Amino acid sequence: MQNYRDYLRVDQYLQDFMQTQMLKGALDNGLIDALIKGPSDFASLQKISATDAPGLSFLLKALLHSGVIIEAGKHFSLSPDFIEVLPYRSLIEAKIFFANLLAPDLLEHLDSLLSDEEKFMQNSHLFELFDYQRALHSTPENYRFTERWMKLTSTLTRYEGPACLAHHDFSSYQKIMDIGGNSGEFVLQITRQYAQLQAIVIDLPVVCEVGSQHVGNYREAERIQFIKADALTDKLPEEQCLVSFKSILHDWPEAACQRFIEQAHSSLKDKGQVLIFERAPIPAFTTSPSYGSLSTLLFFRSYRPADIYQNLLTCAGFVDIQIQTIALETPFYLITARKA
Repeated sequence: MQNYRDYLRVDQYLQDFMQTQMLKGALDNGLIDALIKGPSDFASLQKISATDAPGLSFLLKALLHSGVIIEAGKHFSLSPDFIEVLPYRSLIEAKIFFANLLAPDLLEHLDSLLSDEEKFMQNSHLFELFDYQRALHSTPENYRFTERWMKLTSTLTRYEGPACLAHHDFSSYQKIMDIGGNSGEFVLQITRQYAQLQAIVIDLPVVCEVGSQHVGNYREAERIQFIKADALTDKLPEEQCLVSFKSILHDWPEAACQRFIEQAHSSLKDKGQVLIFERAPIPAFTTSPSYGSLSTLLFFRSYRPADIYQNLLTCAGFVDIQIQTIALETPFYLITARKA
């Protein structure tokens, strides 16, 4: 099995603003795609990338410095290290998109970021992107809007999910339900590895429509059901072996988290389990954080200590609470508990 932390290597190419923008330019203008095919000279790259000579020279200098490309004679090629991270191109592009979307928030609203969370949220571009009200009613415009942010969150789950599978054994379950399961990417990974599983994804109506399309081309789709529901108020399917929450609880106030966990308890069969896979509070920095991690860092107020989840689970009637910490871009908690 591939090392589930391997994808973290992309951050070395997203360390600062300028480095990230030069890589974005090379991805957008076709230069990276041209070099994937093999080494190329300056004139060929200028024609492909539609740059002028000074512009291309500047771009190549930046890419050489950041280790994206190497130069041999009159030809340029991708570096061996960058070739190894190209399988994570979708993640690189998602991180760039997120970081560039949020950079103005940091520049324009740093004071409220550090002093007034509510004010910051009202002004943040991020919360324009994640407008869940648009996911309640199915229209072509709402579908396109919802699909855009789901593409980003699904990409993050695609690379974070394997860490959970590496640390938790799903082989004893027959029926699992993922509350706030988004595109179904998390349960897609689980059902792909465990052929006995039937999975349910609970989410908002348009999210379920996009999610059905997301998993529809995979053979596991026949074992994944999407149910349109409000997980805070609607009655959810019962007799589940496992109910999971992947990167959803940090989005909600504590009272809502308590309700979600109570809903999970009601949905589980006796001795069924709940699983929470969530970011832990951001630890002290040992190096300067990368520009590409901006979307993660700006949520720093939302990541709860483990004892809060432990208290919520206990209040809902769960026992045998187990907490693991997994080191990824930031630490993740993998918390499990059992219905008595």
